[in-house]
Amino acid sequence: MDFGQYWDIDLLRKNKEPIVRIIKEISDCYKVYFEYLKKGKSIHDLWEKEYLKGMDFNKADKITQEIISKTIVGKLNKEGKEVHRFSGALTPQGQICFYEELTDGIINRYVVKGRPGTGKSTMNKKIAKAALEAGFDVEYYHCAFEPASIDMIIIPELDFAILDGTAPHVFDPDGDDILVDMFTCIDTNIVHEEDNPIKQITEDYASELKKAKDVYKKIKDLHDELEKYYIAATDFNEVNALRIRIENELKNLR
Repeated sequence: MDFGQYWDIDLLRKNKEPIVRIIKEISDCYKVYFEYLKKGKSIHDLWEKEYLKGMDFNKADKITQEIISKTIVGKLNKEGKEVHRFSGALTPQGQICFYEELTDGIINRYVVKGRPGTGKSTMNKKIAKAALEAGFDVEYYHCAFEPASIDMIIIPELDFAILDGTAPHVFDPDGDDILVDMFTCIDTNIVHEEDNPIKQITEDYASELKKAKDVYKKIKDLHDELEKYYIAATDFNEVNALRIRIENELKNLR
């Protein structure tokens, strides 16, 4: 569907100069935005390394196996299917997450608390693997900042969900939710959160994400400004007629 056929080309040509300027400015801003995110990711990797120094992986694995034993009960006579989605994103307004909406009504909800590098994503992946092997379908929800990391999994057939409730998508246990504290797997004699380098890394990470958010807000404002030119040049009667034609085609498919 080419919505360009509904534009007033003469009006767009009249506004060519500001349109070209805004498009270029948006492109330049995106380059800066992704540089801030890239730097933030590098800082986050350093953050993880500091916690990994004091991480007890045997204890983390024991916690994971206990959850698997308790929740992955029985086996279905079918092959488990998996779907991959995102539960949120970094927006011009900040981090947006839809944990509450996605897990609404789920009886067995586990909320994991911890620090970078404390095995939250690894835990989710192991539980998901066990569920798939038992024939249960699994919904994977990837981290928007680091897609290889899994923020949450939902297993509908077991009425089960486990999610990472730490920043930037803070989610606290409520009611019958079960808290999983992965910080218990960290040796605090080795890892000192209130001292450098962790203290400085934490501040640097927050600073880079704030810079990214501010640039993203500018991109959104520029996009809104650009939209005004195209809204003014669009024949919405034709757009509405297209909508009606599509609706009628769908009705005839019944």
